[in-house]
Amino acid sequence: MKNKNPWIRMIAGMLVISSFTMCTKSTNQIEKPVNSSDLNTDAATAQTTAVAAATYTVQSATWTIDGTAIPPGAVIYITAGQRGALLLKNIKGTAAKPITIINKGGKVTFSTTTTASYAFKTQNCQYFRIVGSGTPGITYGFNVNGGNIGMTMDDLSSDFEIANVEVHNSGFAGIMAKTDPSCDPATWRGHFTMKNVSIHDNYVHNTGGEGLYIGNSFYAEGVSTSCGTVLPHDVVNLKICRNFLDATGAEGIQVGSAISGCEVFNNVVKNPGVSPFEAYQNNGIQIGEGTGGKCYNNLVMGAPGNGIIVLGLGDNLLYNNLVLNSKGYGIFADSRYTPGPHFQFINNTIVASALGGIKLDSELIPMNTVINNVIIQSVTSLAIIRKSTSVKLTSLNNYIGSNVSACQFVNYSGQNFHLLSSSPLINKGANVLAYGVSADYYGKLRPSGAAFDIGATEY
Repeated sequence: MKNKNPWIRMIAGMLVISSFTMCTKSTNQIEKPVNSSDLNTDAATAQTTAVAAATYTVQSATWTIDGTAIPPGAVIYITAGQRGALLLKNIKGTAAKPITIINKGGKVTFSTTTTASYAFKTQNCQYFRIVGSGTPGITYGFNVNGGNIGMTMDDLSSDFEIANVEVHNSGFAGIMAKTDPSCDPATWRGHFTMKNVSIHDNYVHNTGGEGLYIGNSFYAEGVSTSCGTVLPHDVVNLKICRNFLDATGAEGIQVGSAISGCEVFNNVVKNPGVSPFEAYQNNGIQIGEGTGGKCYNNLVMGAPGNGIIVLGLGDNLLYNNLVLNSKGYGIFADSRYTPGPHFQFINNTIVASALGGIKLDSELIPMNTVINNVIIQSVTSLAIIRKSTSVKLTSLNNYIGSNVSACQFVNYSGQNFHLLSSSPLINKGANVLAYGVSADYYGKLRPSGAAFDIGATEY
């Protein structure tokens, strides 16, 4: 759940803004890389034609790279081995020719203490890719170990991709992407939009705070600064997929201010909220204030709070999620700043949530839609809970039971959620194509038989 005290968030942001002032190493600007001992243009590339992409190699002694002179389409290689923190600033590609930062010769480990502001940071960068896929056979070619924020994409950074990175042992968030509003109007909503962000195929674990913290949490009320209350920037076209989050101090994934084009899908969140810095910061996935879009095909296991919490804009669709063994609610929905028409919960499988399956506090939403969900509760009356009669609800074709074995999964304890042919979920669902649900958790098209199946998986 959203932190009610913005100062905790502001302190984290201030730590990032003051990043690495303790560092005594000089900044290396990529203007004449051939003459630099720390940052060198590959000799072979220097002799190629002008149409070939420029390539640069960053040695372990380099702490800061100013990319003002790096051309669009360039490739920046980070050499294998252990090194300290790295700051990239003024890296500017184009939509057609982004700049790629990639490991070379093996795994690169960025290692620093949790008292340092960050281990990897971008500042005023646009159209770039950070990908740890440079060495065959190594899944996570970038290993980010430590820092108050492990990786932070801030100071007006936008249009980027982060992939194949392992982030762990951060004092606060694992991967953070946002520019906190300040008294500089360039940071305000309407002046800056963070857009076209893809965070995928990363492994984030053992963090002090959130695993992924994307966008600002205070969309409606804004952030208090010395020049008054200012509104955080929008996030547009955000994709968070195929990430593995484990043992995060607070939420595994938290998204805020993502007003359009947001999709959170195919992620695994295990054991979130192990050491929350404040009450209610222990959920699996948080679709926070100012966020619309889709949340689907995620596996959330063992949240001490709610499996998924939805505080979004009211154009939110959640489907094909597997939410297991939450100590709070499986899915909790609340309406705060919700100009949209609906929360839609379709074909989710929710098992053994201590307080209840789906809790709807969303009194301001014109309609809450709950269709084709499997909800297994020891007390079946807690399957779908409304805060009051003011919560408007359409509930259809949900399977509610007290024993998960009755669902006839192939191997529930082994996390094989395919259905046996004897499952009572088969062909008992409503047609949900009109809601945009046309496949299941495993990507199988719906329906596969005479009618739709209930729950996250189709027989």
